[in-house]
Amino acid sequence: MTDHLALFSTSQISIRPANQPDAAAINKLVIANVGLGHLLPRSADNIKRNVARFLVATRSGSVVGCGELARLSSTLSEVRSLVVAFDARGDGIGTGIIASLIAEGRRQNVPRLCAFTHVPHPFVALGFSIVPHTWLPEKIMTDCQECEWFRRCEQYAVVIELNWGRSGPRGNARTI
Repeated sequence: MTDHLALFSTSQISIRPANQPDAAAINKLVIANVGLGHLLPRSADNIKRNVARFLVATRSGSVVGCGELARLSSTLSEVRSLVVAFDARGDGIGTGIIASLIAEGRRQNVPRLCAFTHVPHPFVALGFSIVPHTWLPEKIMTDCQECEWFRRCEQYAVVIELNWGRSGPRGNARTI
C-alpha cells in the first residue's frame, strides 16, 4: 500500500494501511460479519498473510473498519472484506474506505476495480456500476466456483473503470 500515513482522516476517523498488529482486529470484524452472511469466511492466517493489502479505519486508536484491495488479474482488483464495526456504522467510514481503496487502485495503475456486495449504494455513489456477475470471469474463476452460493449468489457485482487508456477518462469516482 501507499506510504502515506493517513489516506483519509477527519477529526475522529483515520484510514491508513494496515500492519501486522491490525490483523487480529481485522479478523474479529470479518468473523462478526461472516456470521451474519455478509462476508465469505477468511482464515486468520489468510488475513495475516495478506494484511498489507488492507486499509483500516481507526477511531481513538481502535480499528473500526477495514477493506482489502486484492489483485485478481493484471487488469482487475477486487475490493473485499469491507467491514465497519456495528457501533461505527452510519458515519461514512465504509464510504471513506471505498474511496481510499479507489485511490490506492489508481496509484497501483489498476484499470478496473470490482466488488461483490449486498449493499451497492455506497459503491454506485462513488462511480461503480452494477454489472452481471459473468462480466467478472476473474472473480468467478478465483473464488465463486468454490462458494456455497455459486449460481445463486444474492450479492450485486459492481465495477469501476479507473483507467480507460492514456487518452480516455480516469474514472468518475470522487473523493470525499
